Amino acid sequence: MIIKSMSRKEPSFGQLVEYMSDIDKSDEQYNVYQNIYSRKQNDIEKEFLRNASHAAKRKNGNYLYHEILSITKAQKLDDKKQKEILRDIAYEYAKSRASENLIFGTLHDDHDNHLHYHLLISANASGESKKTRLTKAQFDKIKKELESRVLKRYPELEQTVVINKEAGEKLSNKGAEQKRRTGKTPERDQLKTKLQDIFSQCDTKEDFFADLNKAGLEFYLRGKTMGVKDLATERNHRLKTLGMLKNFQDLSDRIELDEAAKTKQERVSAYKTNEVEIDSKSDPKPETETKKNQKAYSQATINPNIMQPPEPEMNMSVTAKQQEKHKTEMSEMRQQQSGAQQNRKGDKQ
Repeated sequence: MIIKSMSRKEPSFGQLVEYMSDIDKSDEQYNVYQNIYSRKQNDIEKEFLRNASHAAKRKNGNYLYHEILSITKAQKLDDKKQKEILRDIAYEYAKSRASENLIFGTLHDDHDNHLHYHLLISANASGESKKTRLTKAQFDKIKKELESRVLKRYPELEQTVVINKEAGEKLSNKGAEQKRRTGKTPERDQLKTKLQDIFSQCDTKEDFFADLNKAGLEFYLRGKTMGVKDLATERNHRLKTLGMLKNFQDLSDRIELDEAAKTKQERVSAYKTNEVEIDSKSDPKPETETKKNQKAYSQATINPNIMQPPEPEMNMSVTAKQQEKHKTEMSEMRQQQSGAQQNRKGDKQ
């Protein structure tokens, strides 16, 4: 199931009602009406215009929404039953999407492989001046919840998960139909093949941009949106829409890790070169005082006592010799004093 919404900034209600009511494409018995009483084309247009006159005027404001609700045709269910189920789904969607707004819908059966509704939705609620606005998150939630209910309630429709599918490749309505019919989207598939080759082979930023240039592509970044521009067609392609965002993130992580490792290696090499130059300029001593201090400091962080000055040691052998020498000197001094006294006595006699 596919749900697409397109806004219009002009009150072109009549043109859209006329297109939707084409008898070659639509069947009036499956028309959808919400909060409108008219059933003829001109009256429906007038009712939408009257309601739009209540809306607050704003520059570049929306007057209406043209939305499409599409399902693939089931192989084992007749067309009438499928149309009835799809009408119920359209009413359910209208109620959850804008329950207070005017909605007119027609079922088109002009394709072999799918059925779809065209829905005309007023920008403002019935008779109100304030316009109804959904955030992208709110709109996504409505679509996802509707698809989940349809898959659970109507397995006979043979629908596959589309809206609730995890982030990956996204296709426009035209692209989705082409893929259903042929299983291929030539232009996109070729671009994806080119990018897969580039993402898997590049090791540096320089290689990445050089290979993109060779492939005729140009990388762009707008806010948080990343993509590539095909220089031949001048078309932009978002990586997320191509389903290539994870491949790019893997490449980016790989390049970042490689550059980080390269930078680290360069720093180590530069440090070693600087260390060799310093050693060659200094004296070839076994261990400098600076290194001793560094060692002592590093050990001190483990054992604080190592930073304390060592206790003085007593050298016992040296002390004994000094005492013996002192005794000898004292003995000699006594002998000299005794001799001097005897000489003074002899002089007196």
